[in-house]
Amino acid sequence: MTAGTGDGAGRDDVVAEGDLAAGPGAPAEFDAALCGVAGPLDEMSFEQLLGALEAVTARLASSELGIEAAAALYEQAEILHAAAGERLAAVEARIARLRGPG
Repeated sequence: MTAGTGDGAGRDDVVAEGDLAAGPGAPAEFDAALCGVAGPLDEMSFEQLLGALEAVTARLASSELGIEAAAALYEQAEILHAAAGERLAAVEARIARLRGPG
């Protein structure tokens, strides 16, 4: 484990090596536990994705994280943001189909 700047009492302060990206350019995988959510990304509603993104953003803004924990959370925020964007685009496309041509 890599310790951050805190007392090591919570997940905010300690990040397991597996939580960090595999290397430069390697895509991070979604970590529900790190984001504080229960369940896989593809089963989350748009509202749940936004809530998780807001929670991760608040943790990042708290400045109580070590550099490794902040980097891991930032990667998770990117994943959540992309998933929410895809979900929103799908709903917008569905609404456009329902409206029909014109």
